Amino acid sequence: MKNNIFIPAQVTGGEITYPAKIQKTRLNAFLADVPDGAKIEMFISVSTDKGTNAQLARLHAMIRELASDIGYTFMEMKLLVKRQTGLCFMKDKTEYCKSFADCDKEELNLCIQECMRIGDEQGIQLR
Repeated sequence: MKNNIFIPAQVTGGEITYPAKIQKTRLNAFLADVPDGAKIEMFISVSTDKGTNAQLARLHAMIRELASDIGYTFMEMKLLVKRQTGLCFMKDKTEYCKSFADCDKEELNLCIQECMRIGDEQGIQLR
């Protein structure tokens, strides 16, 4: 299995900065475990359009309604939506999911659309 890591960061003055020191520590620990000569693949995504509070509020309301109508807990429904939209990944038999608060507008829109799809499938009007 491939060894993967997700670390949120930002560019400040042309340099990569981390929201917490632990992020840089995790990156350094990850790199220390990579053997010399190993090939690495890098994927860097730039997000500038942070999700809005209106999107977050709508998404949470939709998840709450779906959970109530289908019989899931709020957290179970939230996790299902995250999994269905690709916001979760597995590493060392542990699942990691991106927080909605860290999602950009496009990612939150995908989650809202997934809620509508689930609602349509279950006969729940969320539009």
